[in-house]
Amino acid sequence: MSQYERGVILPTDEVVLRMAEAAGQQIVCYWHLLNKSRVAGRVLPEIEKRPLSEAVLRLLVQVEDFQRSGLEDLKRIAADGKISGADESIAYEDALEQIRLLIEAAYELQYAGKE
Repeated sequence: MSQYERGVILPTDEVVLRMAEAAGQQIVCYWHLLNKSRVAGRVLPEIEKRPLSEAVLRLLVQVEDFQRSGLEDLKRIAADGKISGADESIAYEDALEQIRLLIEAAYELQYAGKE
């Protein structure tokens, strides 16, 4: 077990499933995926275990931020079917970052601790 905790060896998927079930911590499965798979490490965001109330509020803030600016930017950019010029390129990248933060917050809510 200490070799798992120190990262010397990675546990098998089956061991991780049993550990997550025994501990009631499904986030362990998510973290295992990030550490085991380079693909998962590239496409899934790093997330923290948060209390439920914090995770809910964080998600709501991210939704509101995206609604306030990212959504309008994406509609404006998509209206002509292409990213036109430097201003739209910057706005598009900003909107994608807001979406990334929104996805991260959604995962954190999914794995939030029950208070």
